[in-house]
Amino acid sequence: MLSIKEALDEIDTSTTEDEQAPVDEVETDSAEPTTAPESQTDAAARMLELAAGTADQLVTDAQSEAESLVTTAQAKADAILEASRTKAEQVAAELARDKSEQAAELDRERASALSGLADEKAALEASIASLRQVQSDHRSQMRQHLTEQLALLDAALPEPPAAAG
Repeated sequence: MLSIKEALDEIDTSTTEDEQAPVDEVETDSAEPTTAPESQTDAAARMLELAAGTADQLVTDAQSEAESLVTTAQAKADAILEASRTKAEQVAAELARDKSEQAAELDRERASALSGLADEKAALEASIASLRQVQSDHRSQMRQHLTEQLALLDAALPEPPAAAG
């Protein structure tokens, strides 16, 4: 493929050679006389043809490169999307696992706290029962003591004198 500069250099070289050639070296066809404006026109037409061909090739190359870039970009975007989805699924799974672990830990702590409270309640109820027993024992002892004191009072009192009669 010729670049535009090379095409222009080729046209300039051929035009310069045509212009510098002596008249007797130029072949002429008796049916069609060749003149300088026609050779310049041919050169311009050839240059336009080359430019159009080069432009078409450049457009085709640019389209191919653009399609390649789009395909590459789409592939990268798909890869990033897939990686993002995979990462999101991993994070979601990790969060679900953490949530279930935390729920299990909270259940264990709750059960432990309830067990501790139940043990404390049983200890308090045992203490209450013990205190009630002590209270009952003290009451019995107080009753017995008061009964003994009343009995002593009754025994120590002299009998009232008999009435004459």
